[in-house]
Amino acid sequence: MPNMKKETFLSFVKKNGLRKYIKWLGIFAKCCIAKILLVFIGKNRKYKDLWVFAERGNDARDNAMHLFRYVCKKCPDVNAVYIITKDSPDLKNVQDVGRIVYHGSWQHYLCYLVAKKKVSAHIFGGAPERNLFLRMDHVSFLKKLFVKGKYVFLQHGVTQADGPWLHRDKVRFDLFVTVSKREEQFVIERFGHPAQCVKSLGFARYDALPLTHQKTKKILLMPTWRHYLSKCTAEDFEKTDYFKSFNSLLNSERLLSLLDQYGYELIFYPHFEMQKFLHLFTIPEKNVIAASFENYDVQKLMIECDMMITDYSSVQFDFAYMQKPILLYQFDREAYQSGHQGKGYFDPDQDAFGPVAKSLDDVVVHVESMLSQDCRMSDQYMERMKSFFLYNDTQNCLRNFNAIKEL
Repeated sequence: MPNMKKETFLSFVKKNGLRKYIKWLGIFAKCCIAKILLVFIGKNRKYKDLWVFAERGNDARDNAMHLFRYVCKKCPDVNAVYIITKDSPDLKNVQDVGRIVYHGSWQHYLCYLVAKKKVSAHIFGGAPERNLFLRMDHVSFLKKLFVKGKYVFLQHGVTQADGPWLHRDKVRFDLFVTVSKREEQFVIERFGHPAQCVKSLGFARYDALPLTHQKTKKILLMPTWRHYLSKCTAEDFEKTDYFKSFNSLLNSERLLSLLDQYGYELIFYPHFEMQKFLHLFTIPEKNVIAASFENYDVQKLMIECDMMITDYSSVQFDFAYMQKPILLYQFDREAYQSGHQGKGYFDPDQDAFGPVAKSLDDVVVHVESMLSQDCRMSDQYMERMKSFFLYNDTQNCLRNFNAIKEL
């Protein structure tokens, strides 16, 4: 992350554009006005001991949403608000639960700046402009003015490998939530966060995952994203191994035959960052559905489906938590590890909760095997799941709440 002290006006504009600079100046000006207003109205009870919850600022379907719902229901004495855009399709998930503040409104600025606890599944989630606040966090006098309160990082996926953007010198958290002791130790040692700030509490959203499952004859195909592909044009994207591999899988005659034979449906739901390319994939007319972010909720899909095919996505941990079978399709591991996320403590060949396929033929063979066994997680992978998670219960929200309350 650039150092705001060293970055000049010209270098910033050259890298980010004049329009973004002007936008940030406007947001910074609003922050200054909000700070002045808080001198006069900050003692109002609606701002007292405030907890702010948010995801990216325009959604409500992850750990912060689940914890917000828990707090509003179980701990009504906590002064909690949820930040979300007025036109978000997820507004329905929180608007009848507790107090809502619209992203970009004056109440948003006031609440965020005065909040004692800032809780999100994303880095500076819910901030008026997350990258601006990231920079202010590294300038001492701006930090004292605008980056106050305790910052809680709930994560939106299990950390499996190194991520420089999460290093302590890039971002500082007062609480970094993990799901296992192995993950906790990795975050402390590799990222440099103090041990007292990193706690294995389990993800709040896990409380909504049923530990028993009725078969629905659905398979979820949910690959993650690639940083180096996210800015591709449609034409360039169609030339990538990512597109070719998953498009071939979707249209594999052998796979489609298996779906027909066993009466299964395949639901294709790419990562949020890859959803913009969803329309490029060729979707067969029968037994395959293309699921968009706007129309499908990922957690509901995971709960519904009997089996998951993914690549490196951390959603595999959610699925394993429910003790359901997983297949990893890793046709590009070397490119992924060199261009997106390097190796970490979690070795797919030794630690994964299901078999690893390197080719389309391997995928079909494993799918056939899993379908023939009625989509049951084998004992080998069940043991791996049990040894990985510190908890496998429905008390995750409670543990998160207690840890935040103690900050």
